[in-house]
Amino acid sequence: MNRFYSICISLCVLFSTNAFGQDFRFADSLLVYKQYASAMLAYEQVYFELSEFPDTLLTDTQQQQAKNRCILKKVYCQKAAGKFEDASRTTLRFDFTNLSDSAQYPLRHESIVCAYLANQYDDALAQIQQMKFFVKDSTLTQQEDFWEILALTQLKRYDEAKRLFKRYGERKLVAVDFDAVFDFTVKPRFVSPQKAEALATFLPGAGMLYVGKRNEGFVSLGLQVGTLAFGAYNILNGYYFSGLFTGLGLFQAFYFGGIRRSELLAEQKNEQLRKHYASKVTKALLSIANQ
Repeated sequence: MNRFYSICISLCVLFSTNAFGQDFRFADSLLVYKQYASAMLAYEQVYFELSEFPDTLLTDTQQQQAKNRCILKKVYCQKAAGKFEDASRTTLRFDFTNLSDSAQYPLRHESIVCAYLANQYDDALAQIQQMKFFVKDSTLTQQEDFWEILALTQLKRYDEAKRLFKRYGERKLVAVDFDAVFDFTVKPRFVSPQKAEALATFLPGAGMLYVGKRNEGFVSLGLQVGTLAFGAYNILNGYYFSGLFTGLGLFQAFYFGGIRRSELLAEQKNEQLRKHYASKVTKALLSIANQ
């Protein structure tokens, strides 16, 4: 941690002794007062000035550090404003050229966190792998196990998450019942959207019953049977227009609507289960991290 403090101190000195330091301090004041949109523009202005009008008093390394600092502060603004996808894109602008492990780590860490918060779990894992490749200090990269476990869990790669979770707990010297945390992996309750759609296609309401929505299933079945019977009754009695366009038209709408609804309900149930399982793992990880 002392290395990180020394980096921050050197950057503070850097920004306080150069011409652009005043603009940067102004941007910082906007961030402090939660004027995130204005702060983002101010940091971009400083970045632009550093890029287009380099300060001759700064070395190339100092220029690089200053521009990375601007991007990092902009990422802080975007995160605070809840614009996680924008923040994730902004992290792609970091310049890691010839940076030491301790200088790379805070920037790569933000790339991982922003990707995760933006629900870009594959990207978060890719950023973790890049950190492990470029940052040779394992004491730094191991700190990202927390985010790797969460990303793997969100992607339903539970076996990998469980193995890493176990190593994480052992390294923290914390006794955790790993099997209890991942007990849902024994028999996950996920459903198949394709199966729900197929059932609804061949038997109205069956897809909803499969997902667990009994009331909706019976209502869907009743509506389809009712409208089909209404159409058939009118046609048999010579009311072809109302039979075809009203009865059978409504039946068709309820039939295809029921198919789409069944698939949607299956996807919603899986999403709820995924979040529930991820929440359980997150709570366990936080309990370890806080000990």
